[in-house]
Amino acid sequence: MYNAGFQLDPVDEVPEETQKEAAGVSLELEQEELKQAQNLESSIKKISAEYEKELRGVVGDENLERYFEFRLPLRMQMRDAELKALPTVVGENEVEEKRLQSADKSREFLKEIDFDMARASKLRGEYQARIQKVFAEAVGRPDEAAYLVLPENAPADIHNPWATYSPPYPGWAWACSWARSDEPYNPSFARYLNSAAGSLGTYTHTHVSGADNSDYAWVRYHTSMRFWYRMPAAGMVEVWMYMQCISSPYSGYLKDEWGWSDSVCDQESHARLRVIVPGPSAPRKSAVLDYRRTGTDATWSRSVAYPGQYRWKHIFSMDSYPANTWVLIEIGTEEWNRFWSNDVTIHSGMTMRWFLRNVYVRSSGE
Repeated sequence: MYNAGFQLDPVDEVPEETQKEAAGVSLELEQEELKQAQNLESSIKKISAEYEKELRGVVGDENLERYFEFRLPLRMQMRDAELKALPTVVGENEVEEKRLQSADKSREFLKEIDFDMARASKLRGEYQARIQKVFAEAVGRPDEAAYLVLPENAPADIHNPWATYSPPYPGWAWACSWARSDEPYNPSFARYLNSAAGSLGTYTHTHVSGADNSDYAWVRYHTSMRFWYRMPAAGMVEVWMYMQCISSPYSGYLKDEWGWSDSVCDQESHARLRVIVPGPSAPRKSAVLDYRRTGTDATWSRSVAYPGQYRWKHIFSMDSYPANTWVLIEIGTEEWNRFWSNDVTIHSGMTMRWFLRNVYVRSSGE
């Protein structure tokens, strides 16, 4: 699934032809992102299917079918227990007790059918690595290892010769794509984008209970402000983002379901700079959050920053541009919330909301 939108107010100083070009390029980029989302989903589906096929070869068709038949009623019982549990500590404990009982029964059954745990686990690890590689290529690893910069560490001379932009911004853009296998629930998500107020960010949530051998879900969401800048000298577009945290919690848990299990859950947020016109150039990213949990048992709840705190982010464009060129800058954040599960219940939620108070821009050639 994919959806997107953009808006840019007319600017008198920018040539009309250049502004028309920006609208056309924006539509082309939406088609490009749609194709990327489709290719990612196709690749993950293909790897999952190959994994199931090779797993049968390792453990035997009969054993695997018996395991599936044994596991199905346990999965239904777990889902029913989660739906009926009271929203209290007692209800949570009851669900956890049923989960532990299901895992114990599963381990006993695997021993009973002489399930080749070692070979199956080795195969699972190989395919998990393949899936992670495909996701990493789709996300695009940030070029910079630096994270958010505290106010006391920002450069003192940032106000000159920098051009300063602040709300209201003349334009915005967003895009969201997601996919899942058969067992996970549809992800939930929302965007917080208001160019007049200068706010941007997203909420995303993914969840699976009663996972199969190779279940996955992912959400990619980016929100950005857009504005024009005329290059005073040849060089790259250099940007400092001055952001105030509205809300930035990320949390989740992994729970073993069947005793022969593994998973990986990734929560990522990156500052994202892209020059739309001329070009467009590829986006350049710099990490805000890069969090991963693996295995079968984990719980976490943290924040990148507390509400009201300020952070700085420094980032360059991917390309350089001649002097006097009008460039359409898109600056914001991009979030990825994704998992791959082999018989592990996963809950993954993250909110990244920022007030983009100022954007300082200059040519790196100044």
